[in-house]
Amino acid sequence: MIIEGDPRIEVNIEATDHVGNRSGGGNATAVGRLVSAIDWLVDAAPGLYDALDVPMRPAVGKLGQKPA
Repeated sequence: MIIEGDPRIEVNIEATDHVGNRSGGGNATAVGRLVSAIDWLVDAAPGLYDALDVPMRPAVGKLGQKPA
């Protein structure tokens, strides 16, 4: 992510697994979105969905606000 301005801020994130494999690290970060979509998919009508159909969910617990 790059925020242009003064100062210019650039943030790079690299996810790797325990042996330094970037593919494994990326897969591990993607699973969070898949798990978060389970309740949405249970309630969804039968069909095929892509990533743009599935809503983004905010983090809860240790990563965000605790559920009410």
